[in-house]
Amino acid sequence: MINIIGLGPGEFDYITKLGEKLIYSSDILIGGKRNLESVEDFKGEKIVLSTNLKEVLEYIKKNLHKNISVIASGDPSIYGIGKYLSNNIDHKNLNIVSGISSLQYIFSKIFVDMNDIYITSSHGKTPDFDYILSHKKVCMVTDDKIGPHKICKEIQKRNLNKVIVVGENLSYDNERITIGKAEEILEVEKFEMNVVVILDEK
Repeated sequence: MINIIGLGPGEFDYITKLGEKLIYSSDILIGGKRNLESVEDFKGEKIVLSTNLKEVLEYIKKNLHKNISVIASGDPSIYGIGKYLSNNIDHKNLNIVSGISSLQYIFSKIFVDMNDIYITSSHGKTPDFDYILSHKKVCMVTDDKIGPHKICKEIQKRNLNKVIVVGENLSYDNERITIGKAEEILEVEKFEMNVVVILDEK
C-alpha cells in the first residue's frame, strides 16, 4: 500500500494519530529533507523526495509490494503531491491521509472562519488577480516569485481596501504572523516561507 500522509503545517505535533501510526509501520518513507528530519526514530529506509516526480513515481510503481509512505507538509490534497500521485497510481494501491493544512492553521490563528473561502496558489503559474481579488476571503499558497509584495502591489493597482495576513514558518518556533493593509505589508523587507490571506476590510 502507498500512503500519502499530510504532516500538518510544520511541527510534527500537528500530525494525526493515524498518519503517525502509518508512518512508523512503513518499510520506506519518502519526503522532503526537512519533513524526513521531523520523523525521529524511524526504523525503515528514508528516501529524500526528488524534484523529478516521474522518478519518484517510477520507484513507487516498482515497489508496490512494499509498504511505502510519502509524507508532505500540510494537506497533500491542497496544492500538494496528492494530486500527482492519485492521477498516476491505481487507487486500489493508494491511501491518502489528510493533514492540517497551513490554510486551516492560519485561519485558526487569526480567529476567522473558513466559510466561503477561495483557495488558490501562485506555484508555477500566473494568477488571475482580477478573479482572485473579486472574492471576499482568499487564501493563497505562495512561492518565491509571487508572494506578499506582488499580491499587495496588485491590490494597490486596483485601489482595493483589503486586509492582508502573511503567515510565515507556521507552527515552527520562528513563526511570524503579520497583519496590515497593502502599504504596511510592502514596508516589510522580506518574508520567509508563507501563506497569504486576503480579506475585505470590515
